[in-house]
Formats: sequence, C-alpha cells, structure tokens
Amino acid sequence: MKKKLWMIFGPVIVAIVALLILLWTPINFKTVTPRKIDQASTSLDVRVLKGEGVKNAAEKENYIPIIGSSELSRMDPFHPSSMAQKYHWKNKPFLLGNPGTASLTQALNVSGMTGLKNQKAVVIISPQWFTKKGVPSDAFKYFLSPLQLTGFIVNSNHGDKKMNKYIANRILDLDDSLNTVETNALLRIADGKQITSFQRFYINRLTRSSLQSQDNLFGTISLNDHQKKIDQAVSKLPDNYNYKDLDKLAVKMAKNHSRENDLQIGDSFYRKQLYRRIHRYKNAHRHVDYNHSPEYNDFQAMLYLFNQNHTEVMFVIQPVNPKWIKYTGMPKDSLADFSKKITYQLKSQGFNNVVDLTHEKNPNYIAEDTIHMGWRGWLILDKHLEPYYKNKKADPNKTNYKMNSYFLTKKWANNTDF
Repeated sequence: MKKKLWMIFGPVIVAIVALLILLWTPINFKTVTPRKIDQASTSLDVRVLKGEGVKNAAEKENYIPIIGSSELSRMDPFHPSSMAQKYHWKNKPFLLGNPGTASLTQALNVSGMTGLKNQKAVVIISPQWFTKKGVPSDAFKYFLSPLQLTGFIVNSNHGDKKMNKYIANRILDLDDSLNTVETNALLRIADGKQITSFQRFYINRLTRSSLQSQDNLFGTISLNDHQKKIDQAVSKLPDNYNYKDLDKLAVKMAKNHSRENDLQIGDSFYRKQLYRRIHRYKNAHRHVDYNHSPEYNDFQAMLYLFNQNHTEVMFVIQPVNPKWIKYTGMPKDSLADFSKKITYQLKSQGFNNVVDLTHEKNPNYIAEDTIHMGWRGWLILDKHLEPYYKNKKADPNKTNYKMNSYFLTKKWANNTDF
C-alpha cells in the first residue's frame, strides 16, 4: 500500500519540494540572455516593469531606459526604438511604461534599478498624470511590484528619511491590500523609524528571496514581441538620415493616416475611441487644471531616487494635440502653466536637461492621437535623444542635484505662485 501511495503522490511531492528549493534557494539563474534583453527592451511587458533582473542586466549592456507611460506603445517609424535600429544609435532605448503608470510607480521602479547608478535615463512626463486626485488607487495597485516594494522596505534605512516617509505613507494611502508584515514595516518607515529585525529577516530572507527567484525564473518567459512591428516601421525609413527629409516624410505619413477627421488624429484611434462619441468632447475640457495635484509630490519622490543613484536624466514634457486642445476648449494657459511649474521643480534642483515639446513653433502632427506623441513629435524628440544616447555614462557635472523637501509638501502640490 505504501508503495502504491508513493507511486501516486511521490512525483507530486518531489515536484513541490523542487519548486520550493528553486524559489527559496539564493541561486542566480542565468535566464537573462542578450537576446532576452533585446526582446524585453521593446516588449512593454508588465513583468519587465515589475521585475528587476532583466532591467539591471540591460544597464550593463548598451541600453538607456526611457521611462514613461502609454505613449511608448505608439511604435511608428519615428519612434526612438525604430530610429535607433535604423540609424545605428550607439545605445538603444529600453522602454519602461504602460497605460496607467505614473510617478509613484516609476519611483519604485527606479528604486529597484541598481544598475542606474552613475548612468543615464530619459523620463517622458505626461501632463495628464497631474490631475486633482493624482494617480488612481486601482492603477497604482495594479502596477505595484511586490519585489520592488520589498526592496524599498529593506533599503529604507538608507537615503533621505523624508523621502522614505513620504513614499511609505503614499503606498499605505493607495493600497490597503498589503500583508501584515509589509504594512507594519511601512507604518514604521512612515513614522520615521527603522524596521524591526524580524521584519527585515522575514521580508528580505523569505519574501524578497522568493520574489527574486521567481523574477529570475519566469520574468522573461513568453514576453511580448514587438520586433516585427519595429522591423516594419524601420523598412519605411530612408537609408540616410536627413532631418528635413524625415520631417517631410513624417507629415506625409501623418496625413495618410489621419484622413477621416480634421483633428490630425490617427484614423485607427479615431474610429475605435472617438467616432461614436466625439460630440461629447466638444468644450468638455474648459476647466482642466494641471496645477493642483499630489502627483507633483510623487514626481519629487522619483527625483530623490535619481539623485540617490547619481543618474543623469533627460526630462521630456509631452505635447498635447493642439487641435484637440482647441476642440475640447482646454484653457490656453493650462498647459503653459503646467510646463512652467514642472520645469521650476526640476531646474531649481539641478535637473537642467528639460525638453519641452509643448512650445513647438510648428505643432502640426506632433501627436498621433489626442495626448500621445507620434509622427513629428517622436522625430523632434529623436533629434535630442540621438546625441544623448552616444554615451550612457552620467556626466558627474550634471548630477550635482540640490534636493528640496518643500516639493514633497501639499503646499507645493497646490502652489500656483512660482
């Protein structure tokens, strides 16, 4: 009878034990190959965003991250990934963002990117993040990485105490589904205290160790593969780089893909998202305001982490389709005021590399839809990115940041006098 029972249940027991060993044994599984890094760089896979292994491996290779949100999925011929491939940029973009990711998610993402130390990064800022309520709780919880969270907790004894307190409080405000040990640890950090020895052991040795093994084992399996899409986009570009010729090509492509409306919006997006309800948006944004938002404080937390890693950063203020602004009745000053405020927050602390695409003299076809860069928008940005991507090492003279905790306060979040 024992023999029969073992024959039935033995393989299952062995498999469970083997899995547990894999998940809790501190072994660095060599699953992140150069090919996987290349695939991950354009996959926009949530596991890549939430993980650590493949991103930190990429930092040792010829990649510079572009941190953003939904605009990264607009992979037309002028997308940075397409241009880098066609014109052989020395370093390649590594895309990190999804629809719904905003500053706090990206702050935790940056905290887990140990390879960013003394390296470069690019951040695309979307004005639409800066609403009066800030990031929705559901969106934050969806993108919250347990692995990055444990890393933040166990490293909370280091870095700026005010920043750590702020991040801990924000996580607790936005996510009430955390387990008891993590919650209690965050409560201590939010109170300005160090986590207990038990919390450190449990989170670091048990939870985090298992999550790291899972990331190493499963983080690059069956990733989204956008290479064919990029190859098709690249095939439409001329062999020789000439900005004026490319600008003409961008306008030509944009006109061909936006024939069904007079808002310079891509036909596919217009048909799927706007055609049946376009009338609802007429003058619907007359009261839009991007100057009062907790997002400014979340954004500051991300800046602290760049400072902690001595990361040189190019910040890109994303444009909004000017015809959409006019159609929806958005106040002319709303975007200009946002640009002024976020630029002040950056430059007053030494983050001086700011590419503001909201002030382009010729904004035609700068956006592919209503609020996302495309066509000429990407091309204009590429002109700044290509020289920046020639060297991935940070210039020490450009990382002498002077952090100001005032930007973590509610007063700044609602300030209009700057």
